[in-house]
Amino acid sequence: MHDHKKLLYRNSLNKYVRINCENSPDTKLGEFFCNKYLKEITMKSFRLIKLSIIILIAVGAIQKTRAESIESSSNKEVITIESTRFATPLAEKWAKEYEKAYPGVDIVFVENKSSNETADLSLVGYIESEKFNNRQGKLTNAGRFALLPITNADNPYLKEFNKKRLNTKAIKELFFENGEFGESTDSKKKLDYEVTIYSGNNSDSFAEAFASHFGFLKADLKGRKISGDDIFLINAIQKDNEGITFNNLSYIFDINTRSLKNGVALIPLDIRKDLREILEEADVDKTITLLENETIPLIPIENIGFISESNNQEAEKFIEWVLSEGQKYNREYGFLKAEYEQLANN
Repeated sequence: MHDHKKLLYRNSLNKYVRINCENSPDTKLGEFFCNKYLKEITMKSFRLIKLSIIILIAVGAIQKTRAESIESSSNKEVITIESTRFATPLAEKWAKEYEKAYPGVDIVFVENKSSNETADLSLVGYIESEKFNNRQGKLTNAGRFALLPITNADNPYLKEFNKKRLNTKAIKELFFENGEFGESTDSKKKLDYEVTIYSGNNSDSFAEAFASHFGFLKADLKGRKISGDDIFLINAIQKDNEGITFNNLSYIFDINTRSLKNGVALIPLDIRKDLREILEEADVDKTITLLENETIPLIPIENIGFISESNNQEAEKFIEWVLSEGQKYNREYGFLKAEYEQLANN
């Protein structure tokens, strides 16, 4: 006679599992419920095995993909680049396009490397900066950046600036500790109000390039010093209606709209009318075209360049490509092309 309390179930792993079933006053009814329970267990076991197989296949595929990726990467030439922050977007664009043209090359950007590590290439701005003037290696200029004076678009004195445009003397008095702004003996240039000057304070700042262009040191700059990247100077004047600073085109302009960033206005310069009118259009492409074709002493223009400190031949090929093919991307990111002499010598 069957013991309806204990039934043997042979599972999918060919092992017998003993399952207790409660007797029912109706024997057939007890067998019905027990068989139903066994059926449910069978379906759950099947689903679990199926899921396990799928997971194993997926893990195997991932491991295979990683192995292929590692193997593929190990077969590629690698170029390591360290870049000053403001030029990094352009450098990344160069790298991306170069990798498309030469799939056998990987370009890796390095940050926070130890003091005994050296990247194949270092992209630097304003080579006279104290951060770079002791560097060894070959320097190749790959583009240029321009600095313009800017203020808050709602500056209450902006109309006055439009009437009394900045010449060299006014710029010196406005930005540097050589006398209060507005003390010029030229009454036509006199401005009778105070503003807040903002400038950068770290080694990558444009402060040194700007000051040197007008014959001063970075320490001579007036006003508040902002730590961190010079992009924060834009934030500073956007919050201060009477704030004034200077910055490069790639930070002043929105590279997507090609117009000035919200809340920013150019301070008019005392230059030829036709040149001034182009700047007044506040279009980054027209500004770059102007500065690539005209020399304007009131606008500092400095180089960005690669310092090569390794014997990586692929890195040298990359520099050659930047000077021949990569220059077309400079404008897109707010930079001028390298000087003609540099391109001609390539």
